[in-house]
Amino acid sequence: DRPRFPWRGLHVDPARHFMPVAAIERVLDGMAATKLNVLHWHLTDDQGFRAESRLYPRLHTLGSDGEYYTQQQMRHVVAYARARGIRVVPEFDMPGHVTAWLVGHPELAAAPGPYAIERRWGIFEPTLDPTREEVYRFLDRFVGEMAAIFTDPCLHIGGDEVKSTQWDASPAIAAFRREHGLESNEALQTHFNRRLMKILAKHGKATVG
Repeated sequence: DRPRFPWRGLHVDPARHFMPVAAIERVLDGMAATKLNVLHWHLTDDQGFRAESRLYPRLHTLGSDGEYYTQQQMRHVVAYARARGIRVVPEFDMPGHVTAWLVGHPELAAAPGPYAIERRWGIFEPTLDPTREEVYRFLDRFVGEMAAIFTDPCLHIGGDEVKSTQWDASPAIAAFRREHGLESNEALQTHFNRRLMKILAKHGKATVG
């Protein structure tokens, strides 16, 4: 006997509406009761950066209004889920939906800051700059830090709804596209995704997006 679907997931989004650990535990208990086995934990978006980073503390201290999960709490949730037969797949959205990242690290953005946590719903313009090596060095260290906490083989990079306004307005990005034969912003995002997939693979993670 085996389940028909090996991935029986539930997505929760505390990036936009923060949920304390007790609420996450209650969700996991309900998942166990109904035989759901993958918690998709959406931890970053324009409205909040909810994961403690000790390497880059400005991510959570400036991007969360003080509502975030400590590394100890995230490890606890992973262990609590595992005890109930549930995987935890975290989502760190990029290269769009990154306003909360950029509050503390505007140097990663495709356009100059400053940035502020988004208070509305919608699809917003701030994006990472996919042409600069320092962005990938930053992501390499951050992914490595999170990979040590989240033991599941998958990590979700979001990747949806990337507005190209900042990319279109940047002469440096336009020059990069010409130099690398990238004929569209979709091709530029593919370039970013390929670089990011190599970083995730280096840290033992398969990319979900």
